[in-house]
Amino acid sequence: MKKIVLALFYLLVLSCNDAPKKSNTLIDYVPSDAQVIFKINDLEKAKSHLRDNDFIKNNASLQLFSYFNSLPVIEGNKENSNGLLCFSPVGKNDYEYTFISKYSPGLIATDSLHEKTIESIQYAEQTFQKITSNKGTFFATKQDSILIASSSQILIENAIRLQEKNKMTSSDLTKAFQVANDNTPLSILVNGHKLKNIHDSLLPEAQAPSLGIANFSGWISLDTTIDQHAIYLDGIAIEKDSLSSTIGIFDNLAPQENQVAKITPITAKGFTSYTYDDFSILKKNLALAQDRELRDIPLELDEILQEVSEISMIHLENEMLLSLTAHDIQLVTEHIDGREIDSYRNVPIYKTERPLKFSNILAPLIPDFSGDLYLVHEEFVIFATSKNALQTIIANIINKTILAQQTNYTASIDKLSNESSILLVNTVKNIKERIANHAAAPYKKEWSDVKSEEYQHAALQVIKEHNFAHIHGVFKKNHADDNTSPVAQIAATSLENKLLNDPILVKNHRTKGMDYAVQDVTNMLYLISEKGAIFWKKQIDGAILGDIKQIDIYKNGRYQLLFNTARSVYLIDRDGNSVAPYPKRFNKELTLPLSLFDYDKNKRYRIMITQGNEVKMFDGKAKIVSGFTFKNTETNIVLPPKHFRMKGKDYIIIPEENGTMNILSRVGKARVKPKGYINFSANEWYQYQDKFTSINKDGKLVQIDPQGNVSYPEQQQFHKMVSTNKTLVTLSENKLTIKGKTIELEHAVYATPHLFFINNKIYVSITDIQSKKVYLYDSNAQLLPNFPVYGQSAISLGNIDKDPHLEFVVKGEEDSILLYKIKQ
Repeated sequence: MKKIVLALFYLLVLSCNDAPKKSNTLIDYVPSDAQVIFKINDLEKAKSHLRDNDFIKNNASLQLFSYFNSLPVIEGNKENSNGLLCFSPVGKNDYEYTFISKYSPGLIATDSLHEKTIESIQYAEQTFQKITSNKGTFFATKQDSILIASSSQILIENAIRLQEKNKMTSSDLTKAFQVANDNTPLSILVNGHKLKNIHDSLLPEAQAPSLGIANFSGWISLDTTIDQHAIYLDGIAIEKDSLSSTIGIFDNLAPQENQVAKITPITAKGFTSYTYDDFSILKKNLALAQDRELRDIPLELDEILQEVSEISMIHLENEMLLSLTAHDIQLVTEHIDGREIDSYRNVPIYKTERPLKFSNILAPLIPDFSGDLYLVHEEFVIFATSKNALQTIIANIINKTILAQQTNYTASIDKLSNESSILLVNTVKNIKERIANHAAAPYKKEWSDVKSEEYQHAALQVIKEHNFAHIHGVFKKNHADDNTSPVAQIAATSLENKLLNDPILVKNHRTKGMDYAVQDVTNMLYLISEKGAIFWKKQIDGAILGDIKQIDIYKNGRYQLLFNTARSVYLIDRDGNSVAPYPKRFNKELTLPLSLFDYDKNKRYRIMITQGNEVKMFDGKAKIVSGFTFKNTETNIVLPPKHFRMKGKDYIIIPEENGTMNILSRVGKARVKPKGYINFSANEWYQYQDKFTSINKDGKLVQIDPQGNVSYPEQQQFHKMVSTNKTLVTLSENKLTIKGKTIELEHAVYATPHLFFINNKIYVSITDIQSKKVYLYDSNAQLLPNFPVYGQSAISLGNIDKDPHLEFVVKGEEDSILLYKIKQ
């Protein structure tokens, strides 16, 4: 689309010829193929409102808005500030504009002529002008008292020719023009029959939405209300007389309450809801829309759909679900005829005995959908093609992270009616991503850079009445008292087998975000995307010992996964391929997880393996580091060797079974000899208060200082601990202590606490593996809002995407991984 304002500026100096008097109504001069018309009733007010709107102000460079922000169509002309700005298709994916207004002498301002040429062109015994400058070229003519200017010479010639032929304006465009409010600074008229053309031109790489937009309606007239924090659209859509339209599907049907928000997760991309009060009438209207006889529409769903008032599509990240809102849920479920095949959090999941092909009956409202899995919740039956999608719905209903309970959603739709024929709700993030991904190449980046963080949802409502439909739209800034749940499950991934270990977040150097890795009981390793999709799976020769680590072996910013089994050390790249010379096999069993050292943070990695009482150190290319002289201990090593740096010195600690703590230098020489033996427990050792710190088998906090002094500073007993140098976290039965502040938890079985230091903040997690509850605290021992949440393993916390919010992965059911987002 060409930049409109660059051309319109020169209307101020236009010189035109008079044509024979035909009409003085602006709508009579609209090009016959115009698809979008901006009706400007008060240019200055419209510009002022657009300038003051937060969203437009923050995205002023976006080409969609930039011409409005500097639109001097009638600059200097105080007598007449209204007009029509029309867009007509030219070619496959381009539009040209035509501007129509009353002509007056005030439009001519000869003192503004600079660096331009005006060329007169003869056409059909008339003269029009071509105005060229370094800011662009446009064409203009004067018809009677009307000024017509366009970026296209063809459109000007068409305007002249059609006026000569006394062209008649279509009746539904005239109706739409007449109902547009003259007191609104700006109204928008859209040809509802051409919505698909408009969509395909603006988003050439995208499929059209499932809603039947190919023939939605006749002309649509929308008055705009633009304030600082919101944009509202209110108007009507004319029903096309000659063709059956989408809005005609709801003829003679009373709108019902839209209830699908009660089951829609706050992480969903959005939903589309259709309501009706009489399925027999809906079916007749659908037959007309589908251009087939009523008798040809299958009867298989009649008994179900006649007990339904609302049919909805819920758009999750990777899947669509279909929901039915029932008058009598028992009758509906009896007619579905399904059997229970599974359950999730005590909610049954069913499978239909026969496929229910909704799109065969409900096209064009419902796309190709035939999910055979479903669940029942209150008055809703929710169908899906995967158990993962149903588990997501169940989790969000239980966690109360659904749209209907969120202030931002209810505030966004507070001016809409509770009852609609059609209700479309989308997240602004989803709209932005859809445009950025599918717009023409020159516009992709500017749309991906759009600032929309303060806007959560956009909604469009259609209420059918007689031979037209009321349309209301809202795009509103987030509510100040946002009660959107601070934590929500955003993805769930089920594996073919049970999980063997806890999922862990790993860097994705391609997206600059994170994915997660996990192993199942068949020793299959999976890499899973931040959206829950499995990238790849790879067979490993045994159970992975400890956590998966990452290194950048080539020092090029591309990370690989590093880990060991009892027989091998693996290094696997982003695509699931082993990096030579790995895997490195060993004849003697590896008894502990490998240790990874990067002493100076320069990617000169050292990898240490443990085989009973022996250790071996390798470099990143799996070659023995000959300079490391320590070979073995007297008794078996009980914990993986660990590296610390204290006050500029490096220490490697190696605890062994007989109670000896070996504290070595980088090269393996004894650096500190502890003054005493330690009854080692399974607790890891940490650096706390510049001392080596852990808990012994007797539950006592034990510390070794750099001089080798061994001390037991606390009298009380602890079971588990984790720390940084300044923050100590301990667990004693059901008492969790963070920096000296004690929280009394429910009596249960708890996993070891985990401590995360992210963006200069400390987070402490602990999981009740008996009741399957995950708790997350800050450094002040304050539980984060909306915790605990469901999960049955330790969590892995990080930032998986580009937004400022953290996410974590956790084991869900025995075979599933859950991904949660924490809004802060």
